[in-house]
Amino acid sequence: MKTRIVTALIVILICIPPVVWGGIPLEILAILILSGGCYEWLHVQKEFPAWPVYIFPSCLLLTFISRFIPDSYLFSFLIVCIVYFWCLNIFVETFTISNAFSMISFFVIFFLIYRSIGRIQENHLYLISIVFATYGSDTGAWFFGRRFGRHKMNPRISPKKSWEGFVGGIVSGFIMGWIPTFFYLNDVHLGLMFLLCLLCPVVAEFGDLCFSSIKRQYGIKDFSNLLPGHGGVLDRVDSLLMNILLFGALSSFFII
Repeated sequence: MKTRIVTALIVILICIPPVVWGGIPLEILAILILSGGCYEWLHVQKEFPAWPVYIFPSCLLLTFISRFIPDSYLFSFLIVCIVYFWCLNIFVETFTISNAFSMISFFVIFFLIYRSIGRIQENHLYLISIVFATYGSDTGAWFFGRRFGRHKMNPRISPKKSWEGFVGGIVSGFIMGWIPTFFYLNDVHLGLMFLLCLLCPVVAEFGDLCFSSIKRQYGIKDFSNLLPGHGGVLDRVDSLLMNILLFGALSSFFII
């Protein structure tokens, strides 16, 4: 318990400045999450220790570069990267076709997440509300599920999640999302913010289930032990990453 509390305090102290200030601190935090996420996503593959040393860093580097490719070249860049990952199976005996598709899935998903973070950088105030809505939802779902949970959502993936907790998480996440928003209401698009506060709690719950399904598939409890007492990076930011994707999708329809 002591280790868990100490780790939580350190993580909170590290994450508050990037979320509040945006800019370079947020970029550094995004790179750390991208790096940790890449390691955790790929190392669950049983062949990972036998891969040539260049495979993991090449995946991480290409995902990082993808955010800065001009739109006119982006389609070609994505095709080249996907073909590269796919063809590794041909030339590397210890790299299976399953490994290739796992790497492609990471590249595509985190390319979208990292590009969405670029959109958030245009007005990082949205990130503050997203964080409050996401973790407000997680906390509310835990409390209401523990107190009132009777009907299981999906025991196959997450035996402890209930529909009562799901509804409670939506309500608490919506309320928590609005709390910081009132301090900068004039600096954000009201329609976009309303949709984020409404949908982030819902997407957060499904994001948690989506990442849990990966762990179920590979028979692991946590993605790693990078955060003592808390598991891995992806264990802590799974719902948040899904909501960053939500922001990327919604922001295309608004001037932020």
